[in-house]
Amino acid sequence: MHRVELASCNLKPLETASDCLGVQEYDTVVRAHVSELHAVALRLCQNPADARDLVQDTLERGLRHLDRYTPGTDARAWLMTIQRRLFIDRCRAKAQHLKRDIPMERVEERLCATGQEALPGWAAISLDELRAALSHLPETFRAIYQLHALEGCSYIEIAQKLGIPKATVGTRLIRARRRLRQLLEPLALGAPETDVWA
Repeated sequence: MHRVELASCNLKPLETASDCLGVQEYDTVVRAHVSELHAVALRLCQNPADARDLVQDTLERGLRHLDRYTPGTDARAWLMTIQRRLFIDRCRAKAQHLKRDIPMERVEERLCATGQEALPGWAAISLDELRAALSHLPETFRAIYQLHALEGCSYIEIAQKLGIPKATVGTRLIRARRRLRQLLEPLALGAPETDVWA
């Protein structure tokens, strides 16, 4: 897994940032999305070293601008936006350095292609279908999934709210996701509904 050293970042604006998301929460967000950021960066850069640099720069910029992140919004989308903007900036800088223009169409094509590849097969599942699947999870798994995925709570916050160890939160979240996948996969693949909801 791609390891990111947050400690090496320039942390000047942390006094402001701590009022918003906080470094520990940011670290949790990073751990949740760094693999996907790296996969997208690899498709964009088509070079492992450049992809690692892009991810590192993305996370450093996110850390420097924590005050711009609105808690409760989609952290993954926020990080992906930072990464895409950095990639576009790098393409422009490279074009200037080489004294030639890289057509913007090529950059847009690559960005569009990664967006399509990054979408999971069940991205078209409706909110009603997700709610129906959630209602079939055991309460212990459903509560954790809702707190994490729908309310944006960190593992630590969930552990405190439910009075359980942080490791238990992670384990139950994995099991909840597996069960949801089992329930929703037939719908995503267009298979007729059978006894999936039983």
